[in-house]
Amino acid sequence: MATASAVRFLSRIPVPLFGNAGLATSLGLQKAKALPRYAPWAVPAIVGGLWFVWPAVDEEWKVEVGIVKDPEAAAAAAKEAAEAAAAKKAADIGATLSDEAKEAVSKAHLVGTEAALSAEEKEAIAKIQKGDFADLEKEWDAFAEKSARPGEDDDDDDEDDDDDEDEEEGEDEDEDDDDDE
Repeated sequence: MATASAVRFLSRIPVPLFGNAGLATSLGLQKAKALPRYAPWAVPAIVGGLWFVWPAVDEEWKVEVGIVKDPEAAAAAAKEAAEAAAAKKAADIGATLSDEAKEAVSKAHLVGTEAALSAEEKEAIAKIQKGDFADLEKEWDAFAEKSARPGEDDDDDDEDDDDDEDEEEGEDEDEDDDDDE
């Protein structure tokens, strides 16, 4: 009897949209009877849901659960394999380069680039590498001023070009008038 009174008490608990827990439970039981009809749609529904949800799942979680292989571990394994293959190839050849030779090879493509730069350019590059952009600030300020008033300087040039074209057309008409007479 105690269980019957407990069930009756629990069925009177208010539940949003249903009124009370008794009505919500009875509706749930009625709908559960129809579930076997929808069983064939379970797999397509799961696949479709994962299709939309899978890109939003965190990659670290996928690796942690073991669904996806760790890309960092795979990259490290590939690097180790490449180093082992390179070491084996060098051992097979029997020749290894000294540190000086390796450095010369790594800088071989840079030969002649230093000579092409002037002293001012080398000095500017050195300042930029140190983080001193004071020399470039003048150029940046001039650009910012021009961009704040776009086309202001260009209008003068366009007007001059238009004036030149008008003058040329005027000269052509004068020559045509002279020929008529």
